[in-house]
Amino acid sequence: MTKNNLIAQGMENLKTEAAQRTSRIPRAADANRDPALPQQSQPAETPASVPALMPPAFEASTLDGMDEAKQVETLESAYWDADRAEVRSFQLAKMRASVVKGELLRLLLDRRAPEHRGLTVGDYAESLGVKRQYVYDLIGAARNIRVLAPLIEETSTPVVASQAAVLAPLYEADPEAASLVLQAAKDTGKLSAASLTDAARELGLLLPRAAVEPAPKPTPPVPTSPTYAVNRLAFADAYKVLAPKRIEQLVQEDPGTVLAQVEAIEAEITKVQRRVDAAKKAARNAIEAKR
Repeated sequence: MTKNNLIAQGMENLKTEAAQRTSRIPRAADANRDPALPQQSQPAETPASVPALMPPAFEASTLDGMDEAKQVETLESAYWDADRAEVRSFQLAKMRASVVKGELLRLLLDRRAPEHRGLTVGDYAESLGVKRQYVYDLIGAARNIRVLAPLIEETSTPVVASQAAVLAPLYEADPEAASLVLQAAKDTGKLSAASLTDAARELGLLLPRAAVEPAPKPTPPVPTSPTYAVNRLAFADAYKVLAPKRIEQLVQEDPGTVLAQVEAIEAEITKVQRRVDAAKKAARNAIEAKR
C-alpha cells in the first residue's frame, strides 16, 4: 500500500471513530435546530411518546385454575379497583382544574378584567360560561387547596373544593389533626365533605371558621364610555349611558367615539324594534284567530 493510501486509510479510520463517539453522546432536544434558520424552516422534531388512552383488556388468563366462586370474587375485586381509580382520577382532574382556574380568575379580577371589557363582574362571569358567585367560589377553592398542598402530597389524596373547604381551616390550625380527620374519612370508604365533618366531630375536634374571608362584592364599574352600553346592548343600559349630562361630558372628551358608539346603539335598537313589531303582529294574529 502506498504512502498516500495509508494516509487516506488512517483519516477514514479517524472519521469513523469520531462518528462512533458522537453517536454515544446524548443529543440535546434542540440538536437538530439551525439558529440561522427561521422557526418555520426548522426540521420537525420527533414527538415524545404519549401514554395510551385505552386501558389494557382484563387478562382472563388470570382466572385459570380458579373455581367459579373465586373467579367471581377476583372479578368483583377488579371492578371495585376500577371504581376507586375512576373516583380518584375524577377528583384529581377536578382539583387541578379548580386550582388553575381559580388562580387565573383571581389574577384577572386583580387586573380589573371586567372593567377592561366594559362589563360588570356578573356579566364577565357569564362571558366565561359561569355564574358570578362561582367565580368567587373557584378563587376560594384554589386558595384552600394550595393550603392543603403538603397534606395532599403526603397522603397522595386529591381533594375537591367542598372537601378543601372543610380541611383547609383545620389544617391551618393543626396540620396533624387535619391528617387524622382525612384518614378517618377515607377509612369510611367514601371521602366527602360530609365524611370529613363527621370524622372531625367523632375525634372531638371543633372545625374552625374558614380562614378565607368572603371576597367583597365589587362595585360595578361606572360606565364612563358608550362602549359599556355597546358591550351590554340592553335597552335599559343604553338609556342610562345616554343620559344627557354623561353624553355632554363624553362628547367633550371624544366626540368621534361617541358618534360611532351611539350609531351602533341605534342600529341595535332598530333590530329590537323590528322584533317587537313582529311579536306584536304575531300576538294580534293569534287573537284574531281565536275569535
